[in-house]
Amino acid sequence: MFQRPSFKLAIVCGVAALSSACTTLPSFSEANYVEAFDGASVVENRTRYSQPLECLKPFVGTSARQLAGKRFAVGRVSDFTGKEDLTNGKRITQGAALMVISALAKSGVPMVERFDTSIADVELKYADNKLITDDPENKTHRRIFSGSLPGSDYHIVGGITEVNYNIRSGSLDASVRFIGMAARYFVMNVAVDLRLVNTKTLEVVNTQSLQKQIIGTELSGGYFRLFSDGRVDINTAERTQEPIQKGVRMVIEQAVFNMLTDLDTSLPAASCQHKTLAAQTLDSASPQGKASATAPAATVATQKQPATPTASTMTAVKPAPAVDAQPTTASAPAVAKPVASPDSAQLTKPAAPASTEQASNKPDEVKLKGLFGTPTAPASPVDQQAAPTNNNREMQEKLLWGNRPIIR
Repeated sequence: MFQRPSFKLAIVCGVAALSSACTTLPSFSEANYVEAFDGASVVENRTRYSQPLECLKPFVGTSARQLAGKRFAVGRVSDFTGKEDLTNGKRITQGAALMVISALAKSGVPMVERFDTSIADVELKYADNKLITDDPENKTHRRIFSGSLPGSDYHIVGGITEVNYNIRSGSLDASVRFIGMAARYFVMNVAVDLRLVNTKTLEVVNTQSLQKQIIGTELSGGYFRLFSDGRVDINTAERTQEPIQKGVRMVIEQAVFNMLTDLDTSLPAASCQHKTLAAQTLDSASPQGKASATAPAATVATQKQPATPTASTMTAVKPAPAVDAQPTTASAPAVAKPVASPDSAQLTKPAAPASTEQASNKPDEVKLKGLFGTPTAPASPVDQQAAPTNNNREMQEKLLWGNRPIIR
């Protein structure tokens, strides 16, 4: 009676010892480290409003423009929305000024640094105390000269002023027997207010107050069914939302574009604004579509090529006494080299200055006519006028086989 508790206690102690031994952390070494997942590659941070800014780049530097030689600077572009989360911090980006600098750089305007001059201030102080040098071998200190720093003509300041959540939202839920579906959407917006200031006179030259709506969608579906021995529950969902911070970048790039084009009215604002749409339509065309677009032009060219020799042969044949002999004499150049008899030489003489493609079209035509079961000899100009059906047959054959090699 007294041995059973001691036996159970021994089993419990043994299980506890084994479990504690299994849960101890292993000794890590360099061989146990795993490689981190790389994910997507690094790409340039561009929006649909970046290309209009880059379109202005070739025009900004020309001497005839009002912006030629004008330098820009960027001041504080802060977040004035006050949106803050206790756990995640600021809701809106704090780097709007950096986005303005990047937008100005895409347009190609000259810029001077005014946003963070801490390094320049420290080195200027070191140079004033003769403690910094640009030539460590000779130990010569950096000299300070008057007027060595270029000034700015215009600067941009402002801030992010609006973030409105859930301007509009909606949902649709439906279920039919064992299948359920749902769709939801919501709309929010961000707004930016920027101003362009003349640095010398502190005159506000231009102001921009722009906003952008940000849309999010959610689609979900599921299958649920109970059986006598279990259940089946399958759910799937997809959520898509435009990035809020990228929406701020889009608004800033459009505001910078408006400022530059308003300041210099000679810039091609309309053409650069619509360049993005034109580029998208060109890129959407596939290589097959481009080939099919050029194919009709090639077929029209092939159709027009035989027209010139026939007209020239008509003028050459008019003084000849007999016209009926032309088909028989023209049937001789069915070989690769068209020159055979004096009569045929007269017929092909006006077509001699043309390219070799026109000379090679006649054998192709004869060969293809043979394939379609039509007479192998080309018809005379008079016969072509009398029988337009042969001409139509010719055009059909050229449309089908005009770009193919010679079948021998």
